[in-house]
Amino acid sequence: MASRFYEKWPVKYISVLCLLLSLGHVSCEDYETSATTMATTTTIISLPVFTPGCQDWTSAPEAAGGNCSRVTPNGLLKCYGGMNNLAALSNSAKLYRQQQAVEMLLCGWPQDVFNPLKELQKLPRLRSLTIEYSGFTEFKFDFPEMTHLQTINISWTNLSYISSRTFKRVHPLRVLDLRWNQLIQLDGPLILPHSFEQLYLAGNPWNCTRNFKWLLLQPEKGRLVVDRDELICMDRKYKERQMLLVMHYKLELKKQCQSHEDLKNCTCLMHHILPKTHVPLYTVNCSHLEFHHLPAFLPDNTTTLAINDNLISDINPLRDNPHYRHVVDIQLENNRVANIDNLEDTDWLQNFRLLNLRGNNLRKLHVYALDNALNENQNANLLLLSRNPWHCTCKFGSRLRELLTKYKEIVRDAWNVSCTYMQDDDQLLAKVLSLSRQEMCSVSMENGSHIHPIDWLNGVLASLILLILGKLAYDYYHYKYYGRVPWIVMKMP
Repeated sequence: MASRFYEKWPVKYISVLCLLLSLGHVSCEDYETSATTMATTTTIISLPVFTPGCQDWTSAPEAAGGNCSRVTPNGLLKCYGGMNNLAALSNSAKLYRQQQAVEMLLCGWPQDVFNPLKELQKLPRLRSLTIEYSGFTEFKFDFPEMTHLQTINISWTNLSYISSRTFKRVHPLRVLDLRWNQLIQLDGPLILPHSFEQLYLAGNPWNCTRNFKWLLLQPEKGRLVVDRDELICMDRKYKERQMLLVMHYKLELKKQCQSHEDLKNCTCLMHHILPKTHVPLYTVNCSHLEFHHLPAFLPDNTTTLAINDNLISDINPLRDNPHYRHVVDIQLENNRVANIDNLEDTDWLQNFRLLNLRGNNLRKLHVYALDNALNENQNANLLLLSRNPWHCTCKFGSRLRELLTKYKEIVRDAWNVSCTYMQDDDQLLAKVLSLSRQEMCSVSMENGSHIHPIDWLNGVLASLILLILGKLAYDYYHYKYYGRVPWIVMKMP
């Protein structure tokens, strides 16, 4: 039995609708005028007056056998839990033959599929079909040619899929009501006859990651959806967002990306809409496109840029390009970035959320600047630094090891960060976190160990200090026992 939890959904979002209209160069006043006109028009196109629905169909006497009742004088046929006796009714009832059913109410169809080709061929004069409270999920075949069928109402079922051609052959069809089912997507706009007037789709758990752009791109098709303002997305990404708003933002994003030369080969996606402000957040993917520099333009509200496997060496746009002011996630894996010191003391470095620098040409960086930025950045979630040719001198290597240890939860590949720690030996790589300070500060050459110039200087200074102390001790000894003062003292004025 189809769930009725949709009953509590909001029907309209007036502010959002006005936003859409303003973006489409239509004022809310114009909309009110057109809405009044539409309301007037709608009163002209009236739905058939249906008999009471199927809420209590299980209490009907015919429900136990899955049978239909006799046709009423006004041509109404009611079936409960099946149509098992329909053939008997059509063959034996003189009244049925003389006054065939023009309306049908089918409650609680018991099978997983409904075959309109088989079940409706016994009802050639049918003008109105209503199917409610049923468990079927799809139609086995498309509807056959029905020369009188003008209204189809299928509601409160588990119907989850229909083809765009399902109702193509029902040429007199004017009204199609598919509300309160389990429809997730449409392959495209339904193929409907030229005389068709009203389509109802609200109350279904629509997946708005699918293609519903035709609602805006094909106005003649979109206008047929009478309740299009009430279509609500129920997929994980756009849950409880208005479908028209989602489709509008998708079209705007596509337009912006195609209009700029830098982004023509990139993929632009909308990954989220903020719940209160209805502001869209975009992702731009320009990976594997041989970019030599970051794009000069990004759509408004772009928060994520993936530009992996390119030839980029300059990341200055992160510092001074206003199109990057909202970018908090950037993927720069496998590029040629050799320096990120230009980001020091920038707002971007203190507010980023994800920075992927794996597989670049980084040898050194200002550790203290990165430390300060990470310390002040409450949004930082992921920083990747492995597969770079880090050169761990004594000073830099020690500080880098301290940084990786301190921010191990953010630098999640910290244990994979390797460096060259022996002078003139690019092949000698080791994990930074596994190196001790002594190892990083030791130096060797192929012909054996040697003394660093600073060590030579320290040795000379130590020798001089020892010499001076020795001379002082010698002079003191001779003065105390022999009264002899040092020669330099005798020469002093």
